[in-house]
Amino acid sequence: MKKKKKQRRRLHVHPLIEQRAVAGEFVTLYGSLRADETKFFNYFRMSTRSFDELLSKTKNKLVYCSLRRLPIPPIERLMVTLRFLATGRTFTDLHYSFRMGIATISKIVNEVCM
Repeated sequence: MKKKKKQRRRLHVHPLIEQRAVAGEFVTLYGSLRADETKFFNYFRMSTRSFDELLSKTKNKLVYCSLRRLPIPPIERLMVTLRFLATGRTFTDLHYSFRMGIATISKIVNEVCM
């Protein structure tokens, strides 16, 4: 009888993504941008007032509930989507700055744009 080789299990969550709560673009940048209207406008291509209005209109749609993982809050989902739309950066590029999976970013952008 042949013995099965044990396959190395892939990491459940890559260490880069695990650092999202402390090193992701939302955590490191949003507060500073919020304090400077000009920088905020340059980053999002909209004013803080427009951002807040857009967030309030889409917040209920962007809430995601999960029992297994900490969900990505609506404000961060909106930030990822607006950054994608404002710059045209690839999902791979956003993956490194926001510390989220590429498939997660793709799903977020599609959900927010619907």
